[in-house]
Amino acid sequence: MLKSILAASFISLSTAPAAFAGQAADLARLERHLAAAERQGAWAQGSAADRAEDRFDRYEDKIDRRENRRDERVDHGWRDVREDYLDRREDIRDSRENRRDRRR
Repeated sequence: MLKSILAASFISLSTAPAAFAGQAADLARLERHLAAAERQGAWAQGSAADRAEDRFDRYEDKIDRRENRRDERVDHGWRDVREDYLDRREDIRDSRENRRDRRR
C-alpha cells in the first residue's frame, strides 16, 4: 500500500511544473498526501510503512531548515524578517509534531 501511495505521489510531483515551487514545497505537498493516507488508515502505527513515513518526515524537516537558513541570509525588509520568524516557528512546530508521532 505504501509503495503505491509513494509512487502516485512522486508521479504527481514530477508532472507538476517545477517553476511553481521548490524542493521544500514539493516535499510538503507529498507530506500532506502521506498524512492523509495515514489518517485514513492506510498503515498502522509502528508498522514498516509508519517508520518509512517517519524517515520521510525527518528528511523533510532537514530540507525545510536548510531552506530557511538560506532564506534568512537575505533580508528584504520587515516583511521578509517576519516571514523568516514564522518559518522558524513552523519548523519547531513540525519537529515537535513528528516527535509526538514517533512516541505513539
